[in-house]
Amino acid sequence: MAARSSSLDLSGIAASQRALRKPAVARGVAVVSIAGAVLALSGCAPTDEGIVLEGADGQKYVIPDNAERPMYDSKEACIADVTAQIQQLEAQGEQIADNPEDLCESSNAYPQAHYAHPWLGPIIFAGSRWGSPNVAGWSNVASGGFAAPGAKLQPDVVSPAPTGAKTGDRAPLKSGFGSSGKSGFGSTAGG
Repeated sequence: MAARSSSLDLSGIAASQRALRKPAVARGVAVVSIAGAVLALSGCAPTDEGIVLEGADGQKYVIPDNAERPMYDSKEACIADVTAQIQQLEAQGEQIADNPEDLCESSNAYPQAHYAHPWLGPIIFAGSRWGSPNVAGWSNVASGGFAAPGAKLQPDVVSPAPTGAKTGDRAPLKSGFGSSGKSGFGSTAGG
């Protein structure tokens, strides 16, 4: 099966264009997250299992192996880039449920993770990077590098760990790409 590919051309006015329209959900179209749509378009298969890591909130979570976050030099650069990525995905027929403002976080919330740039974008699956000149760098997600107190979790990428799980354990991802398939990509992505 041939994988869909994308070429992402970005514009500095993406944020203002996004604010002018409300997304419409077409009947029969799955509404997904940016991480799920990028994964599907990259041609990679969803993952059923991940590794247990500790979030910055002290709780244990299961995240996919080698999950990454884009890093940015400013909040505005993060919001504009994530908005542009969502617009590109929607132009390709995906219906994205995420809000760019919720997906951009200050790296100050993660002092143990030592991120090299002051703003972080969404957690994405390995192999799903987008080619954007606005991304200052990419960083692997490690313990303490996600789930700051008050941060919005990405339920299709981050799942609460099973009771008794220890950091480094393997565990199923339950909330979207695992066996539940809530994202709508359970059997359609190849890779």
